Amino acid sequence: MRVSFHVLACLMLPAGTTGAEEILLPAGGKTEWHYLDGKAAPGEDWAKPGFDDSGWKKGKAPLGYGKEGLGTTIRFGDDPGNKPLTAYFRRTFKVGAKEKHDFAALGLLATYDDGVAIYLNGREVARGNLEAGKLTSRTAATQAIRESSELVTTIPAASLKYGALNTIAVEVHQSGPTSSDLHLDLQLTGLAEGEKPTLDPYREGMRALRRGNAEEAARLLAQMAPDHPEYAPTMAMLGWQVFAEGLGQPKRGLPFVKKAYEVAPTDRQVVRSYIKTHVLSGVLFDPESIARERSKTVAAEHKFLVTKPDLGESELIARRALEEDLDYLEHVLVTCFSYLELRPVDYRGALDAIRGALGEKTSLNQFRLQVAKLISLFCDGHARLSIPHSEYMPRGYAPYVAGNDQSRIYLCDGEEFLDDKYPYVKAIDGRPIADWLEVASYVVVKESPQWRLRQSLRMLANVNYIREELALPRKEIITLELESLDQKSTREMEVKIARRPKREVEFPDGESRRIGEIGYIRLPQMTGSSRFLGQLDRWMDRFKDTTGMIIDVRGNPGGSKDILLTLMPYFLKPGAPMRIIEFSAYRKPMELPKPMPDGFNMSAMSAQPVTSSHWKTDAQRRLIGDAIKAFQPTWPLPKGKFSDFYALAFDSTMNPKAYYYDKPLIILQDSGSFSASDIFLGGFKGLPNTTLMGTASGGGNGWMESYTLPNTELEVVLCQTAKFRPTGEPYDGLGVPPDVIMAATPQDRLGKSDTVLDAAVKRLSR
Repeated sequence: MRVSFHVLACLMLPAGTTGAEEILLPAGGKTEWHYLDGKAAPGEDWAKPGFDDSGWKKGKAPLGYGKEGLGTTIRFGDDPGNKPLTAYFRRTFKVGAKEKHDFAALGLLATYDDGVAIYLNGREVARGNLEAGKLTSRTAATQAIRESSELVTTIPAASLKYGALNTIAVEVHQSGPTSSDLHLDLQLTGLAEGEKPTLDPYREGMRALRRGNAEEAARLLAQMAPDHPEYAPTMAMLGWQVFAEGLGQPKRGLPFVKKAYEVAPTDRQVVRSYIKTHVLSGVLFDPESIARERSKTVAAEHKFLVTKPDLGESELIARRALEEDLDYLEHVLVTCFSYLELRPVDYRGALDAIRGALGEKTSLNQFRLQVAKLISLFCDGHARLSIPHSEYMPRGYAPYVAGNDQSRIYLCDGEEFLDDKYPYVKAIDGRPIADWLEVASYVVVKESPQWRLRQSLRMLANVNYIREELALPRKEIITLELESLDQKSTREMEVKIARRPKREVEFPDGESRRIGEIGYIRLPQMTGSSRFLGQLDRWMDRFKDTTGMIIDVRGNPGGSKDILLTLMPYFLKPGAPMRIIEFSAYRKPMELPKPMPDGFNMSAMSAQPVTSSHWKTDAQRRLIGDAIKAFQPTWPLPKGKFSDFYALAFDSTMNPKAYYYDKPLIILQDSGSFSASDIFLGGFKGLPNTTLMGTASGGGNGWMESYTLPNTELEVVLCQTAKFRPTGEPYDGLGVPPDVIMAATPQDRLGKSDTVLDAAVKRLSR
């Protein structure tokens, strides 16, 4: 992945200085300005000392609008098509006696957008991007500028008043009334004889990044002092995101991440950049670990990897470059992939099969497909190529959606069966539906059976791709053999190829509500939105008097664990010990020079080691320590390759708004409940008064990392943590089983009914 330097350096950050110059007026948030925005114009003497600006607004620098990283956003009125051309700013500051501060000159450094005029004690001392002559509130800047401009100059020290207040005034002009942004930040320093204004390397380096000049940025940022408050994150960003990922030169990034690590060896983001840059540079890889005699034969289970469907024209890549990418991918699997050994996978044989199938040149699309198929061998629901299938598979899609009803596949247009009398499909284009499903699963990871079937049914939409794999001709018509409910009769139907896949009908489609005396909360995804979390608290408040509760996570693909933190405290008995939600361990690509007491996870909502500062009391730490010691995973982790186990645990106090809801709770789930939804279900599984109802969840959890192959720049996403239910089973490959098994019917999926919800309501009503 090649990242945008503008994204990395989008913030205009406070300036400092190096050298002996004395700061009289600092830039950034240390300085508060009086400002006049809107369409008001100041009096004639607005720039002079003694002018009464007490009625003006106040705000910290940088000031403006339409920019990232502002300290104060000023107003431009209600009409974005007719903004005022000028905004005015004033600030007073005091300098001591001349005998202590006899400056030879003053240094002025200002960033502005679009034009600027600066006055010191009523006298104009600098102007930029403005014509000569008198300025008024209707004067436009000479030209529009894309990024903030910088003005660096010296001012005669005679302009300064020693032992008294000084006034600096600034007017910023726009190029026109529709200008999208305005910006002002300013620094004034006192200079000794021979000194010049010193540019802050941090500020200038970040500006260079915004311009896309990584080399200049590196030169400037390397001059930062280690005691600079942004030193560690800046060195980490420069090494990992700029050199390693942005420019694809990770070895050049190593010195920078090492500097960051020396200053902040326990900062999670710094440690992440330190490890990732080492991985990307290849210095951790041992050639002997993948050295072997390459297999010349292709095992039966690997033949699907080396098929050559017609995927259309794409760039041709030389064999040597692709072999280097495959070597790199093998190193990543061995060094970083948490689920490499979860199930027995002959990944070496699979890689050798792909290597052996390479021509002197191979199309990029073929290689993309082969890597996607390779990833499918593993039991990691999050593993994938970062690009969608549509980027390398031929276009041409089914105008229907497929679903499973026990062991049969039905087809619908979203809201109706293709044929009510013949809802099930036996064959497509003359080939049994089982053949189509098998090919559809080629790029679907071997996660739990229920998750794999769900994703394979979605892949059936890629009709022209599957035709290529089955050696069927491409046509504008799809021929379907449909079957009746009683399996006694069939019929043939023809449908037209679609230009894009058919969208599935959302299921379930309800919203949180009260169903009689029962509360119903629908969670379509695990969002961390504070607005949604606040709404959950409000629903729980409304449901205080209900006789039972239903929480519905069917089809919830996951996301943030914040919902779990919000809801679970309502169902935990006050005073009870913390409830363990998950155990996890981090696959270590390398041993760190210094310990990580807070662990490797990137969020406070992740599992934490017993040494973490996340645990606030000795009692919590003892409970977590004892739980980790007693934990027995059903999959023993390979020795020496993982961190110690971490734990995620909650109690009733972790949501201050929570009360204890001690009435029956039913949670609805299905194979679409995945990732953070798996954790949600695992946390509630076995809780008193709680029943999980539906079908097994998708199964899949883990903290992910991405790895970019050096030549093709394909980005591969793999889990780097292994996560377990408190009972010891890994989430991946199994999912969370319900207490009461009940599958949705095809009519439910079509939005005609919801038998599972009805059954839950009936159960609670009893």
